[in-house]
Amino acid sequence: MVIQRCVVALAALALAACTDFVGGPTPTVTPSQAPFGGMELISEGPVLRASDLGDYGAVLPSAYFMADGVQHAYLVGFGDARGDQRVFHATSPDGLAWTVDEADPFANLGLDLSPPGPVSGSVLQADDGTWLMYLWGVPSPGQFGAVIYRATADSPAGPWVADPEPVLGLGERGAWDDLGVDFPAVGRTDDGFVMIYGASNSADRETSSIGVATSPDGVTWTKDPANPVISADHCGDPDARYAAGARLLQPENNPMLLLFDVGREIRIGISSDAREWTCASADPILTADDVPGSEGIHTIAATLVEGEALVLVESLVEGGSELWLARAWQAEA
Repeated sequence: MVIQRCVVALAALALAACTDFVGGPTPTVTPSQAPFGGMELISEGPVLRASDLGDYGAVLPSAYFMADGVQHAYLVGFGDARGDQRVFHATSPDGLAWTVDEADPFANLGLDLSPPGPVSGSVLQADDGTWLMYLWGVPSPGQFGAVIYRATADSPAGPWVADPEPVLGLGERGAWDDLGVDFPAVGRTDDGFVMIYGASNSADRETSSIGVATSPDGVTWTKDPANPVISADHCGDPDARYAAGARLLQPENNPMLLLFDVGREIRIGISSDAREWTCASADPILTADDVPGSEGIHTIAATLVEGEALVLVESLVEGGSELWLARAWQAEA
């Protein structure tokens, strides 16, 4: 299960999530202060365990968002065997107490994907009232080569139906993203949509970086020529081998915020254009030491609730994982 879980986190691409590394390039970005000064747990214990989904050992928070005053999450439950996984939809009034739907929101998704199957990244509402989801997966029967799809539904709870073709594919051979793309974090802009995504390349499968793409309609996407916009050493850690699992937040009348994983430690960056990202500080804002009993932070999902950033944190524990709730707070002037 541990190997499968690491594969899920980085789309079977950045195996650095499962190994300790040394060495690396010299950092190129000088950190500075960001709108949020740090992160702390606000739950006294796990808010969701894998057993809350059924006979599963690990639970991954794949999407976290608000709809009509209700908090929604998409979760992936993982069993012991490869391929033993399922997506669940859950709701909560406060992020602390969750109700898991019995219905399978992906029962009619219409995609043939290899394990770990479909993993959602972002959910948002279209102008016409329908709901949009951006998710990733590896087309069957491949083991590598994750791509990003778009799906639609009449409700934030689904059921979801995917477009048959991916909206963001692999880069050309030799490109920084030629092995796979994953974890789409999608937001709105004055010109349409922006997508932050993770990717890995075939030249070094033990590394991954973060890029950006834009779209006028959410369907046709163009990768930015400046990619990658965040590399492993972006926040000043010369030993880091990967940056992954980005989550995009757009506070009203403030720069964009990006929470992402570097070596199982959570970093945060700010940007006004999604292309140039400045790190919040030289230190991570959340580590395993901040979570009781944690053996490592695996994945996060984040949303804004009345201007406050809430974060579901997947903590590795005893061969499985559980979810805690944290918040990021605003730095003092």
